[in-house]
Amino acid sequence: MGKSIYLSPSTQEHNQGYGSYGVEETRMNEIADITQKVLQNHGVDVYRSRPEWSLGQVVNDSNQVKPDLHFAIHSNAGGGRGGEVFAYAAGGNGEKAAKAIYSEIEPLTPTSDRGVKFNPSLYELRNTNAPAALVEIAFHDNAEDAAWIVSNIEAIGIALAKGVLKYFGIAYKAVEAETNSSKSYYRVQIGAYSVKSNAEEQLAKAKKAGFTDAYIKYD
Repeated sequence: MGKSIYLSPSTQEHNQGYGSYGVEETRMNEIADITQKVLQNHGVDVYRSRPEWSLGQVVNDSNQVKPDLHFAIHSNAGGGRGGEVFAYAAGGNGEKAAKAIYSEIEPLTPTSDRGVKFNPSLYELRNTNAPAALVEIAFHDNAEDAAWIVSNIEAIGIALAKGVLKYFGIAYKAVEAETNSSKSYYRVQIGAYSVKSNAEEQLAKAKKAGFTDAYIKYD
């Protein structure tokens, strides 16, 4: 039997981020577009909230379609840095999903992350019938975090999808880039940092995630 998920990207249209970030609702829906596409390519049925809905409408819609997982996608604010994933409480499938998602997003973020946490007061975690997880990708009111999100929409969306697939027990299969008869190389830049220690920390995380050929380029 196939798996299903309810994607709930932020509806917070007034949460303004740093610089060119724009608003949380827009950026999280851009990420959710990527996550949805990857999951559907792996045979997962995807349901999704609408930006104009209230949280009450989102939860009611999720409970009606009865997904295997409810997944809320947010960026954070309040003066910190890094990502974190929330579940309602320790134990059960909510925590398992949160840990699987965190394991994929943590190596990608440009600074130390904040772990898997439990918060029974978060509305979507408290009121959805399905197991639920909520990701705070990074802090949109921090200049470097905000710039990183904007520059890595696709990579973040794929990482979130990989975490969901891991929770569902579905092997992730990357889509090969189309090439011509000559061999081509596609280079991926994770980020650019004004502070050397931040670049070194990100390099260490990339290598930990298996990208052993990663390196720092000094401009």
